[in-house]
Amino acid sequence: MKIVPEQIITSIQRQTQPNSKLDRGAVCFFLLGIFIIAFTLHMLTFVS
Repeated sequence: MKIVPEQIITSIQRQTQPNSKLDRGAVCFFLLGIFIIAFTLHMLTFVS
């Protein structure tokens, strides 16, 4: 059985796709959390 470089590339892409999707979701969640914290701090300081 001969290994073709194209097969290696597709197998690597298959392995990295779920991780990149997870990282993108984590980054979006992180930014959303920071935005919410900044907004609440701004509202608290604005009210007081």
